Amino acid sequence: MLFVSCGKKGDPLPRFVPLPGGINDLRGEVRDGLLFLSFSMPSRNKDGSEMKDLAGFKILKSCGNCIGASFEPFKDLSLDAQDGYTIYGGRIYTYDNDLTSGYQYAYRVYPYTKRGTRGDASNIFSIKWEQPPGVPPDISVREDDGIVELTWRKEEGASYNVYRHLDSTYPLFPLNKTPLTTPYFVDSGLQNNKTYSYEVRKLLTKDGLQSEGEGLKIQATPKDTKPPETPYEIKIEKTAEGVQLTWKAVMDKDLEGYNIYRISSGDAEKINPVPVKENMFTDNSMPDIRYVSYYITAIDTAGNESTPSREVIIILKE
Repeated sequence: MLFVSCGKKGDPLPRFVPLPGGINDLRGEVRDGLLFLSFSMPSRNKDGSEMKDLAGFKILKSCGNCIGASFEPFKDLSLDAQDGYTIYGGRIYTYDNDLTSGYQYAYRVYPYTKRGTRGDASNIFSIKWEQPPGVPPDISVREDDGIVELTWRKEEGASYNVYRHLDSTYPLFPLNKTPLTTPYFVDSGLQNNKTYSYEVRKLLTKDGLQSEGEGLKIQATPKDTKPPETPYEIKIEKTAEGVQLTWKAVMDKDLEGYNIYRISSGDAEKINPVPVKENMFTDNSMPDIRYVSYYITAIDTAGNESTPSREVIIILKE
């Protein structure tokens, strides 16, 4: 009998193609109301040689409560596509948001190469999905010089994680190193007048498994609200150019300058149009009165003004 083939066979694989090394640390965590799956990026082939042509990972999923339950294709994470996953600390992270409360799910992963060879299946991670906790209540924010302070209402049996979003990057890990048992967190070392976005997420533990709910986003802009020191040791004298004031320089690192106030007939008037940079000033536009008094304030780059210095008086006419 004669068999005729109308199709074209693919190129045969080399006889001894290294198989990618397997994955044995597949795990899952409930974060942000989703199931996050992660595993280490393999670097060696099964025979111990260096892996040079890793192409991606096929993730399989099974639903124990579903009809005809078996492992089915769930995600194909192509390293060339660079979407649907992120890599951090040598681990691949992806997520599953198609889960039903009370159902049992299981996952396994296969690495594959650009030549089409597939490594062994990973360990199986399984979980019974329960509804994650809700958002923490009554979150409030206080903004100060380089810091943001978050507070919320504590709930019985709950702990919390705080996340900060940077641009469009999704935060995989909280700012706090361990779950917070008190409803309070301070983020410091921040840039003033820059808006930051935070999330506070509630954690509940059941049967040894931590479940983190979806967070409530809140924005905060740290601001410098602390005024500079008050100028002191004010000296005043009458010169040919006018009335000259000198004082001890304020040493605040964000000092913008000084404001000079002149008091005549009981009214205080700021007589410098822009902050004075040096610790001296000459008033050559004095009113035609017998005596006049002055006080000085310091102002910083955020617009905070110090309390007035002591008032100094000088006689203009005998």
